[in-house]
Formats: sequence, structure tokens, C-alpha cells
Amino acid sequence: MAGYEQKPGDIAVFKEREKRNDRAPDWRGNLIVPEGAKPGDKLEVAFWAKGDNGTMLAGSVKFPTQRDAGPAREAPPQRGARFDDDIPF
Repeated sequence: MAGYEQKPGDIAVFKEREKRNDRAPDWRGNLIVPEGAKPGDKLEVAFWAKGDNGTMLAGSVKFPTQRDAGPAREAPPQRGARFDDDIPF
């Protein structure tokens, strides 16, 4: 993958070509930590197979996306609760 330059949040993992023993890793690579990340942060990762015959995994690391829950809802009134409003009926 000549000419590719990793950016913050990028991962490159390569299949180990010369595995010296059974305990050696099958894949090895590196990551450039995203800006703003600190020890203990939980990050999302995603990978895509690249290279000849899937010999490389390229990926990204980012902060988890926060789902928008929408506007906060008020709890429904409890059974038997009195309404203190000025509606005349």
C-alpha cells in the first residue's frame, strides 16, 4: 500500500508472514491514537480486508457515537395525582 499515510484514528494490521512459534500473533500492526483520547477511554474500531488475498486489515478508531435520545420526556402523572392547573373543567 505504497503512498498511504496513516492519520490519527487509523489502524493498519498485517498478517504475520514469519510466525516463529505457536504462541506468536497471527496479525500485527499499529494505530495512531485519535486526538483527544486518553488512557482508559473506550473507543470503537472497524476493519476492512485489504491487500492481496486479505493480507492486511485497515481500520479506524473513533469515540463511540452517542445515539440521540431525542427530547427528554416527563414522567406521566401517577394514578390519583391532583392536577394543579387553571383549566376550569
